[in-house]
Amino acid sequence: MVEPLADKPSSESVNAWLTEVSMTNNVNLQIHEGTLTLNGLPALKVRYRTGTGEEMETVYMVSGSQTFAVTFSCDLTGKRPGIPLDKLGNYAIYLGIVNTFHVNPR
Repeated sequence: MVEPLADKPSSESVNAWLTEVSMTNNVNLQIHEGTLTLNGLPALKVRYRTGTGEEMETVYMVSGSQTFAVTFSCDLTGKRPGIPLDKLGNYAIYLGIVNTFHVNPR
């Protein structure tokens, strides 16, 4: 899922904003995070663990003041909980979406 988020305040640094957004946009337990650059955009990739033990991942990106989130999750409740996201077949499709993400200027 690709989602536009609130604009970055001009008074806040990109890194501080990405950290804040990663904590307020998703309140699940963060189990891993790392910074990256996607198509020239500063980004933060965060892996979360839900209350049921499943994982989900979001990449947060900032373009100018625009903030976006690209999220991958898979509901495995009652099926095979605890499987890492990168072991799921659709994870490669999600990575393709993230790697080709582009923002048209306003």
